[in-house]
Amino acid sequence: MRLLWSVCIALFFLFNAGALAQSKAEKNLNKLADEILDNLQEYWPVNATYLGVHKYDKSFTDYSSKAVSKQKKKLRNFLVQLHKYNRSNLSEDTRINHKLLVSNCEEAVLRLWGIRHQDSNPNLYIHEAIDGIYLILIRDYIPLADRLDNIIGRMNALPKYLSQGQKNLKEIPPVWLDYSRDNISNVIDFYTTVTAELSTQFTARASEIRAAGQKASAALRSFETFLNEQTPGKSGSFSIGREHFEHLLKSAHLLNYGADSLLRIGEKAVTKTLAEYTELKNSLEDEPELPFFTPESITKSDILEYYSWEIDEVRKFIIEKELLTIPDDIGDCIPIETPVFLQGVISGIAYQPAGPFDNAKTGYFYTSPISDSMTSEEKESYYNQIRSRTFRGSVVHEAYPGHHLQLQIASQLSSDIRKWQMSNMFIEGWALYCEQHMYEQGLYSDNPDQYLKILRGVLFRAARIVVDVKLQTGQFTYEQAVDYMMKTLDIPDMYRDYIKKEVRRYTMDPTQPMSYLIGKMAIMEIKHEMMTKEGASFSLRSFHDRLLSEGAIPPSLIRRKMLR
Repeated sequence: MRLLWSVCIALFFLFNAGALAQSKAEKNLNKLADEILDNLQEYWPVNATYLGVHKYDKSFTDYSSKAVSKQKKKLRNFLVQLHKYNRSNLSEDTRINHKLLVSNCEEAVLRLWGIRHQDSNPNLYIHEAIDGIYLILIRDYIPLADRLDNIIGRMNALPKYLSQGQKNLKEIPPVWLDYSRDNISNVIDFYTTVTAELSTQFTARASEIRAAGQKASAALRSFETFLNEQTPGKSGSFSIGREHFEHLLKSAHLLNYGADSLLRIGEKAVTKTLAEYTELKNSLEDEPELPFFTPESITKSDILEYYSWEIDEVRKFIIEKELLTIPDDIGDCIPIETPVFLQGVISGIAYQPAGPFDNAKTGYFYTSPISDSMTSEEKESYYNQIRSRTFRGSVVHEAYPGHHLQLQIASQLSSDIRKWQMSNMFIEGWALYCEQHMYEQGLYSDNPDQYLKILRGVLFRAARIVVDVKLQTGQFTYEQAVDYMMKTLDIPDMYRDYIKKEVRRYTMDPTQPMSYLIGKMAIMEIKHEMMTKEGASFSLRSFHDRLLSEGAIPPSLIRRKMLR
């Protein structure tokens, strides 16, 4: 009996020693995580604003060589500290958080010091100039009168930021230079409009607002002059190269294969999907032509109201079918026109989420420009699209159960580390997965041809994988990528400008284009494995709830958690 009692005591202390070691390790990691996140917020303040952290709303990133070197040193020091951790003393969730912090730091070092878009892409500065003000305006986290200080502060910080850009930028790829020259006037107009509207609304501070706005606008015009004076660099210099591309796959997306394997996956998906699409299309009867009818009263307001109605209908469908749990406090998803200054880079429908750290949770569903003075043909087209409900696929992707619902759920997590994450593979993969899943659940029962459109979307995303790899590893020029998309997708020449906008975006955001279909494939694999593991007890609702409860993190980490 005494021996048994001694063993029990020993086991008790052994167990508690392990728990204490785990508790101490997790406490220390959480402290380090706070330092890392605060560093990332401070150094990239516009991204912090996007995520709903407003501590640094009056500043822009310092891309001077001195500041970049200092930031690189800090990030590498964080990585040294992270790699010292004994992960066996961490819980499963904390191990995942540890991996996320390592990924965040490694990707930041690569983008800042390896890819170095701050030295070659003027659109980095242009987009941040826009987002830096627009995000403060559109997010109702505090009354606008209280946000005014941040807007004025950021306007005053813009000249130094753009001046540093002029010092850094050399050998600008032609496709980036052309886009920046085309778009800079929209940015100037945006600042002019914002300055005028705020001056009118806040008369007591009108002189202060006008002074900051004029200072910012003068800096933008100087940047415009600088761009017009630049000689274009080499046409393929937007490519980040195989080494950096594969590093991104590993560090940002936590994939365990390289560019060649990714290319084979993309090419195989193109071939398979194209065959399936062609077979289905040939088996379907031609769609009957809709009768010609031009409504007299259809307006911009009518179209936006339709989008709102469709968003609500899809939301109701999810609840009725019990496909996943929609929390009661999910914010609204409001349709608005894509702002003019974003139309050069957003070629269709898109979504602007609420910041996960913001208390205001409204998301915005961007639609293509709508004119109040539409032609008869435009009215007819919109009317027929509304009548046939062809926008439901976009609602599924962008709103419910896609981006809006997913990111709203992620924003409710208690962990700041998880709330900070924005994995393109999971975000875009989930939205693409939802398109097919909602079809399988009967959302389009009134439109049996919808699966053809879904296959068309998959084919588009498969072609993106091929283009992404070949653009960034130097196997495609910009025009070759455009030609490949046009030919592979059999797109009429009248839509070439749309494809050019798409491919231009791909050149500026390596690995983002591949994330849609690769992310969907990863989710489908997790789902299949869970169905095999759980058998008859498998529940779609439970699976989706568990999947989204981990936040917007790389699918490989979710798989590790769900199948451990």
